[in-house]
Amino acid sequence: MLVIISDLHVTDGTSGEIIDEKAFRIFRSRLSDMAYDASWRKNNGEYIPIDTINILLLGDIIDMIRSEKWNDQVEANMPWTKQRDDAFFDLLEKITNGILENNKKSFAILKDIAAGGIEIPASMQILSEEEKLKQKIGSVATGKVHPKVNIYYMVGNHDWFLYIDHPRMNSIRNKVIDELGLANERDKKFPYHPAENADLLRLQQDHNVFALHGDMFDETNCQSTGRDGSSVGDVVVLKLLNEIPNQVKNQIEKFDTKGMSDTTRDAFIKELREIDNLRPYSLAPLWISQVIKKYGLDIELVNDSIRDALKKLIHDFTKNQLVSEHHKVYLVMTVAGFLIGNSFSIENLASIIEHLSLAKDSFESYRKYARTLSMEEYGHDKKFFVMGHTHYPEIVPMSSFNLNGQQFSKIYMNTGTWRMLHKQGVYDDSLISYKTMTIAAFFKDDERMGHAFEFWTGSLDL
Repeated sequence: MLVIISDLHVTDGTSGEIIDEKAFRIFRSRLSDMAYDASWRKNNGEYIPIDTINILLLGDIIDMIRSEKWNDQVEANMPWTKQRDDAFFDLLEKITNGILENNKKSFAILKDIAAGGIEIPASMQILSEEEKLKQKIGSVATGKVHPKVNIYYMVGNHDWFLYIDHPRMNSIRNKVIDELGLANERDKKFPYHPAENADLLRLQQDHNVFALHGDMFDETNCQSTGRDGSSVGDVVVLKLLNEIPNQVKNQIEKFDTKGMSDTTRDAFIKELREIDNLRPYSLAPLWISQVIKKYGLDIELVNDSIRDALKKLIHDFTKNQLVSEHHKVYLVMTVAGFLIGNSFSIENLASIIEHLSLAKDSFESYRKYARTLSMEEYGHDKKFFVMGHTHYPEIVPMSSFNLNGQQFSKIYMNTGTWRMLHKQGVYDDSLISYKTMTIAAFFKDDERMGHAFEFWTGSLDL
């Protein structure tokens, strides 16, 4: 059995809301149910407990980009630096430690799962028809077993630092391995492609799966130079999304003549940090407007604060080397800087944020990229093509093929996200928030009565 999740985006707590340990408890419960179901075999309907559960964390699990510890750092310490000296690695270690500490309850559950925390019946006695009627159950469990659990970690575009091949990264990776209970090799970079790890490649082959994060198809979030380097997406997060709340806070503190209370100001800034959880991003003006009304803020003051903040940020943003080399982004942001001018309002922000989203402002299916994977060396004989990255869970039937006289399907799946989402109502301008999580599972041979996959997406009110 192979279970895949992605895009948990757990952070050090300095930027936006994240999931808590409740989601991991749900995951553990769901995992136990799937392991039990997988133990029922197609041949004669027997119950034979599976001996191994494999879990693949498909990138963007720990979010090392969305941290305000990057704020006010010198360029030599930023993700796009070419130097990568001790100060750079010290900062990465500090951010990683913050993430592990801020999510220690959640990771303790994950580590417990890896240490044998999944329990299923050792055997199941199927009752006679008479006993079924009498006891109102179909079978009786006897004994308990704990399947071996292997948890593997592949990187995405928010945890790509774990792919850096440098001795200073080994202690950071090893700590992640220890705290999450991973089966990744110590003192080696975490894989980005399944072919980079023999166990992972064999595991995917055994389950007819080709899985990777998917950012390789996003030119904004993965540069052509390879995954061990930064991208324009990092600059967007660190120089814009992370900085906007802080710069607005500074402007409010500087120009607020009516004396907004510290409590109100801090609550407003905290909700500004949720912009990164909006889908689509162009809902940002609506979100800000509703927050302004919620706290009874001075709209002119907020307009002026956001305008002045964006002027500074866009100026700094376009000076970044990665941005200047990405001509499309550079052009868009230069134009945006001129548009802001002195007549800026929250309503004007919609078009700017829409450009910042960089083609991620509507439902974004990676089905065409899944087809690309299906034609690669590692994908031509696979049935399932799994990616994350987009945060939109989906299942797409692609095509069928014949092998040895049998017909098989090729299916693309996206594992969505475990982040909180804020979405606009269909019939009005209200914004509705909820938590979400997606789990994909794959079974081999006669596991789960011969069913090859299971896919769950769930949502929870705040």
